[in-house]
Amino acid sequence: MKAAFAVVLCLLLAVPSVAAIPCDADSNGRISEGEMVGAIFSYLDVTYRNGTGTAPSPADLQDASFIYHHWGGAPGECTDAAGRTLVFERPIRAVAVMSPRTLETIRAIGYPMGYVRGAEHSILMDRQFFPDLVGCRAVGSLDEPDAAALASLFPDVVFVPVGPEGNAVADAASALGIPVLRFSCASPASVRDEALAIGSLLGCLDGAEDLCRFLDEQDEAVRSCLDGLSADQVQAVYVEAFPAYIACGAGTPAGDLVLLGGGSPVPAGSGTFGVDDGVVIAAAPAVVIKLVGQDPARFGGFGDRLPLRFIEVRNAIGNRPGWSALPAEREERVYLIHASLVEGPQYVVGLHYSARWLHPDRCAALDPAAVHEEYLSRFCGLSGVSGTFVYPGDA
Repeated sequence: MKAAFAVVLCLLLAVPSVAAIPCDADSNGRISEGEMVGAIFSYLDVTYRNGTGTAPSPADLQDASFIYHHWGGAPGECTDAAGRTLVFERPIRAVAVMSPRTLETIRAIGYPMGYVRGAEHSILMDRQFFPDLVGCRAVGSLDEPDAAALASLFPDVVFVPVGPEGNAVADAASALGIPVLRFSCASPASVRDEALAIGSLLGCLDGAEDLCRFLDEQDEAVRSCLDGLSADQVQAVYVEAFPAYIACGAGTPAGDLVLLGGGSPVPAGSGTFGVDDGVVIAAAPAVVIKLVGQDPARFGGFGDRLPLRFIEVRNAIGNRPGWSALPAEREERVYLIHASLVEGPQYVVGLHYSARWLHPDRCAALDPAAVHEEYLSRFCGLSGVSGTFVYPGDA
């Protein structure tokens, strides 16, 4: 009997939607094993043996089996990155996602892309990285959410980035009565916990744990290379955001990446902050890392095979007043990296590049291009994708 029960459960779990818990015969807010077994046999009796009893609908039985298997028979709880806890009484079958890094994480843990019904408009423009968004509709931008599109789709939940930039979308969705979860999935320090929280809700916990193991393995490879690194070997690194003269300090994904790679962001500071030529020259960075991929440096990434803009920006950095005297310029240790390798699950690729740039002797065995290829193939279902992500290309 248990074997048959397991087989039926496996068949029902093929479909992973918010209403009262189905198949809860005693209305106590939980589905017990007995209730699940009873619901299955009632369905089989009525459907295949012309039974006269009451049976759940196929949709209710599918939802109940998901809840029993993935949520332990209770409503699904999810605490988002803003510390808010939402409770769902049905599986999540339709989502709208307003952050590319969150969508990337959702895909990486194995959530079917067919359930992504809406996305921020710029995500839909990146068809090379998200080719599987078939039938997905644009729901505006973070600054200008399309309330009409959200109302038309009415997804089970909208995933919105943490922070002020996501408030307009969160307010628009909440006004419509659509649940909102705040996740950014950008920081190396938090992407694991976010992936696990999302995976637990979406029935993709195994996939989330697999992703976390991969990230841990790549982190450990870098830590092994840097084992025994002394304080005087830590490299001073000026990390510049997409606009010129905006530094990335501790607490930013790029700044944290430098710290993990055996460097120290200079000038010292947290978050992003403005600098000038004099401040950078006084900091005397041994390495300069410039971020590209977002305005006003929106180039590179998938499909951008020609490094012309990379070369242009690299040359402009060298021509800034007084920068030719920087140790980073003298030693030709100025690098450009696409944001996709700095934020989200792909941060481990950027970490491997950063470690090699900062400590080429210690980290010569690291192969960031191979890590990138494995991630894309294993977690994104992408292969043979070309583009420019770092410059110089042989860095």
